[in-house]
Amino acid sequence: CVSSSWRCDGAADCPDGSDEQDCGCKCCSVPSVCGAKKVQCPGTHHCIPHWELCDRHQDCEDGWDEEGCPQQPCLPGQWQCRNRVCIMAEWKCNGIDDCGDSSDEDVCAPCPPGMVRCDEGKCILESLMCNDEDDCLDGTDERVTSHALQAAGPCLDSGGVREADCLVAGLLASAVRSFHSCGLCGHGVGHEGSPPLSCPRTHVPCRDGTECVAQEYMCDGEKDCADGSDEDGCAQLCDTPGQPTPCQSHEYPCGLGTCLNASLVCNGRQDCGDGSDEGGNCSVPCQRSCAHLCYPSPQGPRCWCDPGYRLAEDGLSCMDIDECTEWGEGACSQTCLNVPGSYSCGCLPGYLLLPDGHVCKLTGPEPMLLVAVQSELLSRGLRSGHEEVLLPTDKDHVVFSLDYDLVDRKVFWMDLATESIRWQGFDVGKKGTLVKGVRSDCIAVDWLGRNLYWTDGAAGQVLATRLGAVWRGIPEYTVVMDGDLDRPHSLVLQPLAGLLYWSEVGSHPRLMEATMDGSRRHVLLAQGLGWPTALALDLPSWRIFWLDEKLSSVGSARLDGTGVKVLQLGWVQSPFAAAVCEGHLYWSERKAWSVQRVDKTSGKNRTVLLKRHGQPHGLQVPTRGSPEPCTNGCAKSNGGCAQLCLPNP
Repeated sequence: CVSSSWRCDGAADCPDGSDEQDCGCKCCSVPSVCGAKKVQCPGTHHCIPHWELCDRHQDCEDGWDEEGCPQQPCLPGQWQCRNRVCIMAEWKCNGIDDCGDSSDEDVCAPCPPGMVRCDEGKCILESLMCNDEDDCLDGTDERVTSHALQAAGPCLDSGGVREADCLVAGLLASAVRSFHSCGLCGHGVGHEGSPPLSCPRTHVPCRDGTECVAQEYMCDGEKDCADGSDEDGCAQLCDTPGQPTPCQSHEYPCGLGTCLNASLVCNGRQDCGDGSDEGGNCSVPCQRSCAHLCYPSPQGPRCWCDPGYRLAEDGLSCMDIDECTEWGEGACSQTCLNVPGSYSCGCLPGYLLLPDGHVCKLTGPEPMLLVAVQSELLSRGLRSGHEEVLLPTDKDHVVFSLDYDLVDRKVFWMDLATESIRWQGFDVGKKGTLVKGVRSDCIAVDWLGRNLYWTDGAAGQVLATRLGAVWRGIPEYTVVMDGDLDRPHSLVLQPLAGLLYWSEVGSHPRLMEATMDGSRRHVLLAQGLGWPTALALDLPSWRIFWLDEKLSSVGSARLDGTGVKVLQLGWVQSPFAAAVCEGHLYWSERKAWSVQRVDKTSGKNRTVLLKRHGQPHGLQVPTRGSPEPCTNGCAKSNGGCAQLCLPNP
C-alpha cells in the first residue's frame, strides 16, 4: 500500500507504476478549488490540509483521506493495534487501553459477571474492592489510604452527595485515584450510577459533566474547568489543621475565606464581604510587643509582619520567608537569591532576565527546534514559528533519532532503511555516512569531546564513534557499556561534565547515569517508571525530564535523583524524543503524528506546534547548556589519544 497523497504526484511509488495510471480528467470531474497546501476530497468541493491525510481521523465524508494509508511495521516484541499503533506485546490484555482504540483489550475475554479487572489484567471479585487488602498484584483495588478515606468522608456514601465534596476530597492524590478504583461517589469500576462522561484514571470530572481535568490542576489557583469547579472548596482545605493559613501574616482572614490587608481591619468600614473585620474587640488598644506592627481586630490586638516575613509561633516576632526554597521554580526560572523580606532572580550567562524579574530567555539567535518527520528533517523557530525543510524528502529513507553538532554545524541522524548513521552540514550542504550496519533507538552528540554515542536496545549496549570518522567499509566504533543493560533506549549527554544519562525499558525500567567512558554507573531512579521512552536535560534548572509512554506522564528530577515530580497527562500517548528550552518541554508524539509543547513545571498550556503526514521521531533544540566548569578530558587535543577518547572526569 502507498499513501493516497502519493497518487498521481508524478512519481511512480508502486513497483508496477499503478499509482500514476488513470490520472487523467476522469478523476477531476469536480474542478479543483484547493490551494497548493490543501487536498480535495474526491467528488466534492471540500478541502483538507495535507497533514490530515492518514491522521486516523475521517475528515472527508467518505473516509477517502484514511484509505490506503501506509502500514507502520512493529518491531520485535511489539504488537500492532487496529489503528496501526505499535505497543509492547505484554501490554495486551493488561486492562489498560494502551492502543487508544481499545483494540488491545477488545481481544481479551471479559471478566465473569460479578468480577472486575485489575490494572495488571487479573480478574477479582467485586466484593474484594476496597477491603484493605491488596487482592490485585499491583494494588489497584486498594487505592485509598485510611487518611484519604477519612478525608473523603461523605463521598463514600454515594447517595445525594454533591460533586464538589468529591472534588475537595480528590485533592489528595490517593483520593483522586480512588475515584476510579474504589467507587467514591459512584464513579468506580463495576458500580452503577457512573456519570455519562468517562474520565481517565489520571483525571477528574468537572461538576457540569462536560470535561475532565488532570488531577494536578485541582486547587492550583487557575480555573481549568469551564464552570470553575476545580477551584471550589480550596480555601476550606487550606484551613485544615496542619495546613498553612491561606492568608499571609500582614493579612486578615475574612469569614468567607478571602484575605484583607490588616490596615483595613477595624477602620469603621466593613471591608470583608461578611463584615467580620469590624466589631468585637476592635476598641481594645494595641499594647503587645510586636516585632513589626500591631493592629486591632475583632478578636483583639494582633501582630503583623511586613511582606516577605511570617509570624513566629510566639505570635510576636517575625521570621524571614525563604522564597527561593519554599517556592522553588515558582520564584525564579534559573537562579534565586534570598534577602531579608524579599528575593531576587538572576540568569546564567547566555540568558537575559525579562522585565517581570522572574523569567530568563536565551540571548543571541532565535532558538530552533529540529524534528524528523518520516523522511524529512524540519526546523522551526521557537519564537517566530518559521518552518524550513533542511533535508529534502527521500521516500526510501526514514529519519529516526537525530542530534546536532554545535561546532561543525552538522545534523546527525539514524537512517532505519539503510541501518546507518548519516550526517549533513548546514553551511555548505555536504553530507556523508558516519557508520553502517547499526540499529539504534537513540543517538547523542558529544560536541565537546567530538564523539557520537548511540543505544542498541536489542543488544543491550551503548556504543560510540568519532564524529570525524569516515566510512571505509569497516565499522570503527567501540562498545562503551555492555552486559547488564536492560534494553537501553533514550540517551542524553552532558558534555561539559563528561556524563551520560540513559533510560532502560526492560522488565525493570530505570534511569541511569555514568561517565562517558561507561564507568561509575549508578541508578538515578528506579521507582514509579513504566516505559520512559524520551529523555531531556534542562541544565539551567539542573534537572532531567522524561516522558513515560506506559504511564502517560511527564516526570522530572534533579540530576542527583532527588526532587522527583511526576505529572499525569493524558495527552502523553506515544512519545519518542523530548527537549527542554527555557520554560517549555517539547516532544514528538507518534500516535498523534504531531510535535507538542507544555509548560515544563505545570504541564499546562499544551500547544500542538507541528502536525504532518507521517510520524515524527527525533527532536532537538541545539543549545550549549549552562556554563559549568568543563571536566571533559577529551575537550583539548582529543585527550592525547590517537583515535577515540572517552571522557572520565
